[in-house]
Amino acid sequence: MRLSRTLIAGAALVAVASLTGCGGDGGGDVFGGPLDGKSLPKAKDIASMERFVNRYTVCKELETDATLGKHSEAAREFEGLPKGAQAGVKERAFCEADRGQPIALVAVSDMKKFLVASKASEDAGNDASALVGADFAVVPTDSDTSQALKSSGLLVASCNANFNSKIPSGYTKSENIVKGCVLTDYIPS
Repeated sequence: MRLSRTLIAGAALVAVASLTGCGGDGGGDVFGGPLDGKSLPKAKDIASMERFVNRYTVCKELETDATLGKHSEAAREFEGLPKGAQAGVKERAFCEADRGQPIALVAVSDMKKFLVASKASEDAGNDASALVGADFAVVPTDSDTSQALKSSGLLVASCNANFNSKIPSGYTKSENIVKGCVLTDYIPS
């Protein structure tokens, strides 16, 4: 079940204070205010996201939605992931982790719309959890990739009430963006 893998994978991301990702200054205020003083990484396009992920782990054989060939089967695994301008998504791409597990890269034009669409998808029974930066999302499907991204500064964006209720005290838990969704650095083992 991808929900379990994504939550385990997504939980592997711990926010790093004042980290600025792929070109650009910090982006914590994208979510309506600083996230406990942390800034989120930025990536202006798919190439920047690919370079960002490759700093921490492997993202190989990149294909966009428009060029899907080899990863078309893997893309089905991300059916619950928001897509289209109405969901605040500019572009999506897919690559493979070191052992061939799929990773989705999502360029986000409007993070609030993206989270609203994620919540709707989650409410419909899909897994829509993602690791987010200021303007992009990464969705690995295996815990090794998530663990490798642990120090990247991305946060887990979860609209899963069960997961959200289990976030222990002391972890970042921003709930002021979209009702029912949180951004957190909590990583279950």
